[in-house]
Amino acid sequence: MNKAFRIGITDYFDDPYLHKTDLSSLTAQEMIDKMNEFLNSKPKPQDESYPQFLFYLTHFPVSMCKRTVSKKLKYLIGFHYRLGIPQKKHEKNINPVSMEELAEVFGRSKATIHECVEGTKESWSELEKKLYFKENLREKAERELIEEEKARLLKEREAQALPEQNE
Repeated sequence: MNKAFRIGITDYFDDPYLHKTDLSSLTAQEMIDKMNEFLNSKPKPQDESYPQFLFYLTHFPVSMCKRTVSKKLKYLIGFHYRLGIPQKKHEKNINPVSMEELAEVFGRSKATIHECVEGTKESWSELEKKLYFKENLREKAERELIEEEKARLLKEREAQALPEQNE
């Protein structure tokens, strides 16, 4: 079964802090320990979790390796959970991502995952409103462009018809 893992969630972040990574506080040993922790976790990680874990580890190594939950990690977890819920009709065959699966990928307890999801509820609502507004603007602009193109084609057709009528 497909899981709705959405790794493109970072595209939704406006805060530049969430894109900045300072590796000076991270050691190679911490990276190795995090990988070993993931690989040796019980139960064994699901096959679908490996690419997600590696994506987050390579893009957000400090947040993934440190025990404290950073603002960045909180958003990653909370938004990932919500984006892992199938949104569209054609996604009905996709199972939502569970908090247990996120706990596995992020190496955190289910309680921590739940706190992150709850802690980002308001931010998620604001983001949804922005996305809805942008989508409506995009649809309106597309409709306007289509109408403009129709009008232009109609004028061209009329202009071509006029010389033929005069002959």
